Amino acid sequence: MSIPSVVNIAKKEAELPYRYRYAICTLVSNLDEYGRMFDSFIEAGFTTGDCEYRYVDNTNGNSFDAYRGINQFLQNADAKYIIICHQDILLKFDKRVDLEQRIAELDTIDNNWAILGNAGTNNPYLLSMKITHADLVCHKVGVLPSKVNSLDENFILVKKSANIALSGNLSGFHLYGTDICLIAACLGYSAYAVEFSLLHLSMGKKDDSFYLLSEQIQAKYSFFFRNRYIKTTVTRFFLSSNGILRFVMDISFVQNIVRLFYKYKYKWFKKY
Repeated sequence: MSIPSVVNIAKKEAELPYRYRYAICTLVSNLDEYGRMFDSFIEAGFTTGDCEYRYVDNTNGNSFDAYRGINQFLQNADAKYIIICHQDILLKFDKRVDLEQRIAELDTIDNNWAILGNAGTNNPYLLSMKITHADLVCHKVGVLPSKVNSLDENFILVKKSANIALSGNLSGFHLYGTDICLIAACLGYSAYAVEFSLLHLSMGKKDDSFYLLSEQIQAKYSFFFRNRYIKTTVTRFFLSSNGILRFVMDISFVQNIVRLFYKYKYKWFKKY
């Protein structure tokens, strides 16, 4: 018996068949800013020999919002590392060699990392970052590198092999640095803030769209991480971060009560 077109997946993964080492991906609304950003990346060592540059042209209106555009980058970029960055950053300080050192450092301390950035937090009151904003002041706080659950969107690097995407039910231009870190955590990966110093020609802004998206992302993840039963074809179990509640709800007697509740609730709805 012959088996045609067999692909050895293990061999494919070992070969890491990416065309480029880096893909630098940007949503562009101002071509002059993007041109300066592009030049600074080239000067910092991200040359076109092993780097590809991708952008979404939003100069005549928003053809793609951040969530849709970045998902296109993450799916289609043919590079080992995908850099998602703002058009208004300049690599004035650290260069490609510095980023390579940060990557090597993370490979040593956590081989399960999938995302890094230059500013983030896992503490409600303390940032971990080193970045110079439009005020030309270098803001360095916290410990670097530091594992985080949210990253600032000015500069984010993602491992292509992690197969991470942004939420399909969110849209806009804010908080995707939080969304991608939460999704990575759900997939079993880590995110880090590292020391990669650059110039960000903006102080950022929180307009009405920011607050609206903040409410939406809170609602999305509050609902997703809610306490609930999961029923498979062969078993049933309760999800909760509370170990005691999880133990109680998985007791057979309690499960039978819940089962009867849903059984009679379903019959009642069928009457109407």
